[in-house]
Amino acid sequence: MNWNLRRLSLTLALLSSPCIALAQSTPIAEQGAQTTVTLPELFQRIDQAEPVRRAGLKASLLRQTQQSVSMVVIVDDGPSYLQAISQWEGLIRFPILWDNGSVEARENIARFIRAYQPAKVYRLEDDGDRTLSNDRDERQEQIEDALSKAYSDQAADWRGALSAVHDQGLVSPGIVLTDAMDDAWPAAIALAAGRLQPLGFVINRSAVHKELEAAHADALERSAQHLAKDSGHSWEEIGDDIDVITLALNTGYKIKTGEANPDIIATTDRIGRKEHNGSGERWAWCGQIIGDEARSSYQAMCALFLQFDQAFIWDGYNSEQPWSTYDGTEAGEVLKAANLKIEVNDEPVNRIENWHRRMVNPVGRFESEPSSAVFMMMNSKGSARRFDLVGGISEEGRAGDVPTFNLPTALHIVHSFSLQQAHNPISVGGRLLERGVFAYAGSVDEPFLSGFVPTPLIARRMAGGLIFGAAVRYDPRPASAAEAQFDPSKVWKIAVLGDPMITFGQTGPRIEGDLNSPGLIDLAERVKSSAKDGNYTQAIEDLVMLGRDEDAARLAEALLKDQPEAFKPQAARTMMPVFQRTGNYNAMIDCFEYMGNEYQSERLMQDLLWLTAPYTLVRGQSDPAMLARVEALLRANLRSGQTIPDAERLAMHLRNRSMDSALGVLESLRPSLRESQIDQLDRAIARVKR
Repeated sequence: MNWNLRRLSLTLALLSSPCIALAQSTPIAEQGAQTTVTLPELFQRIDQAEPVRRAGLKASLLRQTQQSVSMVVIVDDGPSYLQAISQWEGLIRFPILWDNGSVEARENIARFIRAYQPAKVYRLEDDGDRTLSNDRDERQEQIEDALSKAYSDQAADWRGALSAVHDQGLVSPGIVLTDAMDDAWPAAIALAAGRLQPLGFVINRSAVHKELEAAHADALERSAQHLAKDSGHSWEEIGDDIDVITLALNTGYKIKTGEANPDIIATTDRIGRKEHNGSGERWAWCGQIIGDEARSSYQAMCALFLQFDQAFIWDGYNSEQPWSTYDGTEAGEVLKAANLKIEVNDEPVNRIENWHRRMVNPVGRFESEPSSAVFMMMNSKGSARRFDLVGGISEEGRAGDVPTFNLPTALHIVHSFSLQQAHNPISVGGRLLERGVFAYAGSVDEPFLSGFVPTPLIARRMAGGLIFGAAVRYDPRPASAAEAQFDPSKVWKIAVLGDPMITFGQTGPRIEGDLNSPGLIDLAERVKSSAKDGNYTQAIEDLVMLGRDEDAARLAEALLKDQPEAFKPQAARTMMPVFQRTGNYNAMIDCFEYMGNEYQSERLMQDLLWLTAPYTLVRGQSDPAMLARVEALLRANLRSGQTIPDAERLAMHLRNRSMDSALGVLESLRPSLRESQIDQLDRAIARVKR
């Protein structure tokens, strides 16, 4: 490796700020109100803060000490991922993302790169000499060996390297648990190395789509406590050394403790509490990472390398009590004061028609500064598969109506069932996770409104330095009337999916560097050679991965105009989200038709068609041929799980021209519907006739 290293020193601004400043060392006389101190001294000062804030302040400080190399490495297999992460050198790190070939994984990679803005992007190809064992013990050994190397090339064992850090007074507030055979292991090793956390291994005894048995949850809690004890640090209450647990584990994210409906609780609210079923005191805040290798690595890298500089808020409630307690406008003012650029959608522009018009464009603004991420807050009602805004049942949105994101996004949503089926993209939560949300706080079951921490309070707590996993939960020691309305001693239904140690504030400094490793391909160079050789599909895919949407759009538009035969279905599929981001909606229609049946049935492709429909249908009024194409495509691509709502939206458009055509769209569904869906269809028809 060839790193361009810089020495770092830390300064603590003696001001009333929730953030700890990081700066180059200069004499105290030149610092004015700043005093140069050591990291151990900073950690000692943090121990004087409120117990609930200590984990966040320590996590922020550790993140600011990290030196991020201005490059991204993309891998497509386990051995390459381990090889790449073993090239980290202590606090010198670079993001590693996993490409499994899916459109969702590649969109996540492109989304991260647009945010991070690296100088170099590489693909690391497996040279065939590395393998990932299918034996549990051997794979665990491989993971731990790579973790040791990520601390230091000289480290024989990561425990010794971490102990040396602890001896200096630097103790991370968290621990990580995973199963070496679980698909989320890439997140576990990244978060362990990236946040200096001990890594423990368990055997996952539940599928992610199944409710976890109480006995298995108790066993998982014992494993967490055992790992915390083995760290040699205090852990038994909030505010001591160990306050955070990350489960990188595709186990059940909800627990069935009995037969009644209230007996469904969130796994991440139970883990970190003592005694059977979490009946004892909370000692840690917990978060869980689920998903395959590509998604779990994306979630970890977003948490480690990106910082929030903007917020998107949608308040779907009215201004009456108790809904006004969750006021999005108030939350937005808090975040604006914390120097985030905000977009707030509140009364009177918070109805479903406002939502549809806004979601024509992705959420998140491109910024000139690197490492941008979005903090999103949303209030709605509904079920696992729908969200209702102001106005009742006719104001409902479905999973396919959730936004696309320009940039990686963390989300808190006040919505009773959004994570009831988090593993399933036909649900609201599942679709948001599939779209690129890297941290998510939401409910696995009906928690009642008071079960959610009020939206403005979460904004204040995040701005005040709390970790995400603590900010979205009630404090064990309530400090306000808003917090006292809910009993935090009982395990409840709010789940945290993603790294719970995410905080507001800056990341560490960028450094220039390069990586020397066999099988390394420079994506920018491959673009040139692909275009020269006429491999335009590869060139377009790489341009999008590099975050060069405008260049990809120019190439695709030129092919559509001059060499349509060279514009392949795979290239059209890649360009669909690009043309949404660049605002070329007519080209999106061309791409959708070019894809053919092979890709038209994919969720993201159909969602993009419908998300942009408010624009394409209106603009089509001046182009009858284009309008006919759009209407035909929409009718042919009513989406699974929301066929009737989609048909109603199209019918509402058509009724201004022909009521018979509008009703025909809906009536054509009747023969294929279940009896339980007929009432829904009849209600939709009645609304169209109004």
